[in-house]
Amino acid sequence: MSTAGARAARAASVRVAETGADADRAPVVTGLGVLSPGGVGVEALWRVCRTGEGEFREVTHFDVSRTGTRIAGFVPAEPGAPAPGEAARLPYLLHRAVTAALADARERTGVREVPTALVLATTDSGGCPGTEVWRAWSEGGRSHPNAGWEPYGAPVVDGPVVQVGNASAAGATASGVAADLLRDGVVERVVVCGVDTVTETAFHGLASLRTLSPRGCRPFSTRRAGIRISECGAAMVLERATAATAPGYARLRGWGSSNEASQAARPDYEGVTKAVRRALADARTEPGLLDYVNAHAAGTRHGDIAELRALDEVLGDRLPKVPVVSTKAALGHCQGAAGTVEAIMTVLTLARGDVLPTLGLEDRDPRWDHLNLGDRAPEAPPSVGMTISCGLGGSNVAVVFSRD
Repeated sequence: MSTAGARAARAASVRVAETGADADRAPVVTGLGVLSPGGVGVEALWRVCRTGEGEFREVTHFDVSRTGTRIAGFVPAEPGAPAPGEAARLPYLLHRAVTAALADARERTGVREVPTALVLATTDSGGCPGTEVWRAWSEGGRSHPNAGWEPYGAPVVDGPVVQVGNASAAGATASGVAADLLRDGVVERVVVCGVDTVTETAFHGLASLRTLSPRGCRPFSTRRAGIRISECGAAMVLERATAATAPGYARLRGWGSSNEASQAARPDYEGVTKAVRRALADARTEPGLLDYVNAHAAGTRHGDIAELRALDEVLGDRLPKVPVVSTKAALGHCQGAAGTVEAIMTVLTLARGDVLPTLGLEDRDPRWDHLNLGDRAPEAPPSVGMTISCGLGGSNVAVVFSRD
């Protein structure tokens, strides 16, 4: 069968269980916006995931001398932007990302005044009341008095405003919450935004858990020893699939979660397995149709093992044929925004038909030599992809996307 024929067959198989109104239950991704250590925009994101040439430098806005590591990932400086450590930094990243995503959606679908919700994913505990800030602005056209910033652009949010904070799984959970809002008919458009900055609380908290590595994130490596945190603002616009919606980047087919781990800072494969199976069931997609995985794979000693074992449980003999990629080697760990920016990379991979490799595989763990970690071209451009996120406390989330 030709590549085009195989692609069409897979797409038809994904839709085989959908008829009538069910076909409209898979939301469409219509807009993307991101500020990452690679720079501003999706092209900068794609470039840094290809080359690894991001903005990683010493933390200077608080004391890190006793943590064992001094480096973090930052969005490159822009004229007039609040600096790391300033109260306005997180709202700035939030609004730049959301405004860019909504502008992208408007360009694709046209200006449509429809009920719109915001689902905000963050682990920030530094006093930035994200949902209060957004509500004050969207309802009154003004900034929140405690935020120290002014809004950038003027998108309208007239639906629910929900904040999700389940650690590193927050961004993926936010995508699932957004999908449920759309599938249940609560609103017609949802903006999912994952945003976090490099804060003293998070940095020292992770250092106390011995989670930070001075060598950075090295997924699937024999020398993996922990994470390097980064800041990021990433936004994705999801809309109900209606006749008025132009073709988007991809569709969000389903999601699943579990809350299961035997140790707070270490995922267990059983919990990850449940999240993956539940996501595929919600997406009405057989495991054999999955042909791309953007793994959580933060480069921790036990986390990478648990995740790949879970995928082996679900995919079995097919796993070596499925590219399993981690973008954290390029981006660092974007904390609560990780699930959102990795969902964006999954969507871009499906839309572009190009699989970027996991960087830093020069010393890959030999037990995974039989796997495709993005370093081998797939048999055909992927049509069905999954992103997986794992958070402190045993939170595991998987989200399934398809190209059409």
